[in-house]
Amino acid sequence: MLTTLTRSQFEEACRRYVDAHSGEQCHDVKTYPTGWSWNEHSYVPGLGYLARTVRLPRTTPSEAEIEDGHGLDEIAEQEDSTIASAAHEVLTCRQYVVYSPTYAVPAFYFTLHDSTGSPLPLSVIVDSALFRRQSLPSPDGNTFGVVLPDSSLALLSQGDHPTHGTPSWYFHPCHTSEVVGEILSDPESIHGGDELLRWMEVWFMVMGNIVDFFAGSQCDV
Repeated sequence: MLTTLTRSQFEEACRRYVDAHSGEQCHDVKTYPTGWSWNEHSYVPGLGYLARTVRLPRTTPSEAEIEDGHGLDEIAEQEDSTIASAAHEVLTCRQYVVYSPTYAVPAFYFTLHDSTGSPLPLSVIVDSALFRRQSLPSPDGNTFGVVLPDSSLALLSQGDHPTHGTPSWYFHPCHTSEVVGEILSDPESIHGGDELLRWMEVWFMVMGNIVDFFAGSQCDV
């Protein structure tokens, strides 16, 4: 049973995932996110990654307050045009699955921009449609990451994309091996004998507890 992946195993696992879940050929589109493609570094071999771009609806603070039953009086005072504009704003989310050489597992990186192309602050990112409702704690005024209670390690942090070198957000992969390994320890979890494919499928399932991979619509941008 593999609890970690070498870089070559990561690449092969990603390629098998794309082949198995490429949209039209995939029968589990509601279970495993589709639309991913394998991308190579422009001139350095061995730095490939999965990528896709998704359009997401913006979850505004007023919408969150409606769900919680608060702020109704303030919302009623806003002009209808302002509310409609905020509710229909579309965000562009570029998502990546890259290899973490430190932990020898996949890691999820992403960027999120508004309709003008401007990056969004952490407070807006946490409340966006990218994440499942209440899956992340409040940043509590911290603009650089999200830390779980009773933990000194940030769950969500800023960092440079390992291949692009561009600023991104990423989830710390420190416990990935433990969680995925525990699931894969069940012999029945490896269907069809393809352990590398199943590794990526389980990884997406684990990340899917926080990230809503099925929100929004895919695009080619």
